[in-house]
Amino acid sequence: MKVTKKKSLYTLAVLASFIAVLYSCSKDQAVVEPEKPGNEEVTAENVSYSNFAGALFQTKCAGCHAAGGGASGRWTFSGFASVRDNGARINNVVLVTGTMPVGGSLSANEKALLKAWFDRNMPEQ
Repeated sequence: MKVTKKKSLYTLAVLASFIAVLYSCSKDQAVVEPEKPGNEEVTAENVSYSNFAGALFQTKCAGCHAAGGGASGRWTFSGFASVRDNGARINNVVLVTGTMPVGGSLSANEKALLKAWFDRNMPEQ
């Protein structure tokens, strides 16, 4: 079987793309520290998209789920509306089944605050 140069280059390009997607979705992600609105600590009672959830989705999800990302076909992160409109599905894969983010890279505090945010009906502010 003769392998052409064109086919070899194509195979190499596909392999490189696959590796790039896997690398961008690694489980070594930054821990999101909740922002303090004014001098107020973020708690289960005041958690919102603007003081916690937005940064969490940007840090933990956007690498794979942004437009053009490797997992954007399942859900594309594009800000608050995209999260709100897919809240039940996101809650299920992150908090119920734990299948996202890849590698389960949320801390216990991040999970608790995210659960509180969903329980509060996903407030933006």
